[in-house]
Amino acid sequence: MKKLATYTAPAHLLEVERTVEVAQQPSYNDQRFGLSVDMESRTYRERMEPRKRLKSEPENENEKKSTGKTIPLTDDVLDRIIPKGYIKATPPDAQQVDAYEMPISAPVAAETLPEYDGIAMRKEDVRHFAVLLEAPREGPEARTQIRAAELVLRAKNGAPPVRRKAVRALRAQARELGPQPILSLVLPLMLEPALDEGDRHVLGKIVTRSLPAWDAEARPFVHQIVTAVGPQLLDPDMTLRLEARDCIAALARSAGFASLVASLRPDLDHSDEYVRNVTARVFAVVAVTLGLAKVVPFVRAVIKSKSAPARHTGIRIVHHICVLLGGGNGAAVLPHLASLVSVLQPALGDEAVHVRSAAAGTMAQLAESVRPYGAAALEPVMPVAWAALRQHRGRALASFMRCVAAVVPALAHDSAYEEHAAYYTRELVRVAAREFAAPDDDMRRSVLRVVASLPLSRAAVPQYRTALVAPFFRHMATRRAASDSQTARLVSTVAVHLAQLDVPYVVEQLCPLAKDANESLRRVAADALGKIVSVGNTTDNVSPTAALDDRAAAALLDAVLVAFQEQAPPHPVYLAAVAAVCRALGTRLTPHVPGLLSTVLYRMKHADAEVRAQAADLAAAVAPAIGADAARRLIVFFYESLGEVYPEVLGSVVGALRACLAALDPNARMALENPPLAALLPALTPILKNRHDKVQEQSILLVGLIARTGADTINAKEWMRVCYDLLDMLKSTRRRVRVAANATFGHIANTIGPQDVLAMLLDNLRVQERQLRVCTGVAIAIVADTCAPFTVLPALMNEYRVPDKNVQNSVLKALSFMFEYLDGATARPYVYAVAPLLMDALTDRDQVHRQTGATVVRHLALACAARGVHADLHPVFVHFLNLVLPNIYEVSPHVISRVVEALDALRIAVGAGVYLNYVWAGLFHAARKVRTPYWKLYNAAYVQHCDSLVPCYPRLEYDQLDELDVWI
Repeated sequence: MKKLATYTAPAHLLEVERTVEVAQQPSYNDQRFGLSVDMESRTYRERMEPRKRLKSEPENENEKKSTGKTIPLTDDVLDRIIPKGYIKATPPDAQQVDAYEMPISAPVAAETLPEYDGIAMRKEDVRHFAVLLEAPREGPEARTQIRAAELVLRAKNGAPPVRRKAVRALRAQARELGPQPILSLVLPLMLEPALDEGDRHVLGKIVTRSLPAWDAEARPFVHQIVTAVGPQLLDPDMTLRLEARDCIAALARSAGFASLVASLRPDLDHSDEYVRNVTARVFAVVAVTLGLAKVVPFVRAVIKSKSAPARHTGIRIVHHICVLLGGGNGAAVLPHLASLVSVLQPALGDEAVHVRSAAAGTMAQLAESVRPYGAAALEPVMPVAWAALRQHRGRALASFMRCVAAVVPALAHDSAYEEHAAYYTRELVRVAAREFAAPDDDMRRSVLRVVASLPLSRAAVPQYRTALVAPFFRHMATRRAASDSQTARLVSTVAVHLAQLDVPYVVEQLCPLAKDANESLRRVAADALGKIVSVGNTTDNVSPTAALDDRAAAALLDAVLVAFQEQAPPHPVYLAAVAAVCRALGTRLTPHVPGLLSTVLYRMKHADAEVRAQAADLAAAVAPAIGADAARRLIVFFYESLGEVYPEVLGSVVGALRACLAALDPNARMALENPPLAALLPALTPILKNRHDKVQEQSILLVGLIARTGADTINAKEWMRVCYDLLDMLKSTRRRVRVAANATFGHIANTIGPQDVLAMLLDNLRVQERQLRVCTGVAIAIVADTCAPFTVLPALMNEYRVPDKNVQNSVLKALSFMFEYLDGATARPYVYAVAPLLMDALTDRDQVHRQTGATVVRHLALACAARGVHADLHPVFVHFLNLVLPNIYEVSPHVISRVVEALDALRIAVGAGVYLNYVWAGLFHAARKVRTPYWKLYNAAYVQHCDSLVPCYPRLEYDQLDELDVWI
């Protein structure tokens, strides 16, 4: 027998060798509890130590390496590792350290982002623009790729001027670079999740503007572009949706419909619903861009597909087409209505429930897009839709109810289908009354929308009280419905719609609800009552409150007043309801005025400032209907309340005081003794210094009212003091405050004369704030319009002589506003007077002067051309044309737009024939930069004066050539 080989432990493990003790057989308790005396007394390390000798040599070597023990790199070790011939280098003297130096504690960046030509790269850019960071490569393809990457990087991360220049360069060089280098960078960047909206906008603009240059070359990239841009069609931001729509439209025009269908066909029945929805929106944009006639056959084939997801996608395409072309653009759908209805009609009986529901909803959207037309095309759908309505429940029933309800108004609009409309209206009312009691809130809201869209009448629904109105108030006018804001709005809308059938009955049902203990239900009832009485006419051409007797009118007013008084947080709905009821009752309000006044005065003494402000607003709203005596009482009360400390309440008090004064006739205002107008204006002077927007606006309007009616009773110095306060109002950030201040300047100037007011306004032209100077120019123009231009124009022309650009520009602004306000008969005598001033402005070096001067010429030419330019004014407008025309080469977009507008106005003034004599010379110039602006002028003239250009075209007589010359 051979001797068996024995295992010898390595030398470095011999020191840990121990004698292995033979373990005894564990007892039952040891096996049960897993414990023994040996395990309890020895640690885990001690118990596992003897197992080391069972390891092989390689395992021991690996363990030795993994323990972290390293061999010190001494000179002996290095001499054995490094081949012979190497010597130890001596560090230079500058790097020798004499003493220990503390390490620098400044944090070191974990990752330094590179830059390219001064443009910083972001973290996600390094991967996409690696070609710019690598060593330059040779070859035309490499140069093209580098050029495209450089332009895209500048457009994405550059400063705004650099970005605009790069986008223009990409658009100009798109055909030269080709789609591959640009799209290989732009499309992956658009899919980056960390991309912000600004960069996404720039990248989308690059693709949109480059597609027309690529044309058919973009076809291989259709699916990639749609994948990157398509999801933006579902973005909640409307700007991104519009940008994506423009990009898809440009892609459709460049690549063609066939390429889009070939690329997106697999997505029509994709397993992911999100992908199918994006595909449907893309095809809807393509249909709007290329025309429905080209897309309808494709949609018909998709809806006839054997795949249910594909049929659903085809229906969604029609739905999104209706959304894009609806809302006032139904004229684009109407020529294709019959074909679209024939496409959707088979889907109403589809085997899949979700396809049937989608088809019904799309049919409803289609009918709403062309409402109230298309009865002949939509009528064949009604039997199929009505049969399906009777067979479905739940959401499918809601879809078919909406489908039938959307078609009924079209049938009612056509006299040939009135009987059909009445039949379907009765049947829908029966179904709606049954579904009012549905437990599903979505179903209840759908039923409310259906009832709101039906053309209800007493002839169509004879038993309307028991069949419709009573079930509605029993199931829908409840606290549960009022607690949901969306349902509450629909309940209010339907209540107003039902009032067309019977105003007294609906008002009788709503009045108790306005007194309910629930705040939400009171708000819904008050809103509905206010809207019912605000309607000018009903279906019977009768005023809404005319059908109410005195008792019902008193109950109506009492209901809205109770709701107004019981409101917990003040809400504008109650104020609007009370004001609408008071205006609707008219003279029938007289017996109830004392109670109304007591409500106002009581709430004006409330501790809550918001309640007092609402009470003052209520007084302002009902002032025209309460009569002169009640208005005088309120005037006294609000005059005594001008010391209110809360600005919101003070603004409402001043507004109520103005409304009560405006309710009086002018003679009654002049004869007012408590308080007299002479005492009212000084009381308003300190209030004008209040910086609250509402206080400023109401105070200015009240001053204007006093200036129009009772200005003779007030000293001129007091009016000048008010004018100085009004100058500060021109600095307001609110436009309505500045407008009111400008109008008040005109009223005051008409009262005390324009001289003092004009002098103060001209001094205000010297300030540095542009907004203040512009508002002052508007005020001067209003003074000129109120007091005749001859009172203002000499002072303005004299002020133009001041050698200050701001003052001169402000004078031109004032002239622009003045001639904009004046009509042709008033402005005609002043044309030659302002001609030298405009000639100086149009020849000035300053672009702003020329721009504003062109605006003045535009308003002057249009004003005079409105009644025909007289022969004596023709030379001066030709002179203006000579001065304005050289400015068409300006590069500033603001200047060039004003110059083009002035040239259009001068074309109307001097006639198309004279105008074209200036244009012919530049149309065929050798330089493109000269031809471009002239062609813009000609195109505008062709659009606006196409018929007038016919006799003005030149007669081109070609030289007669001899036959021999032609032969040669």
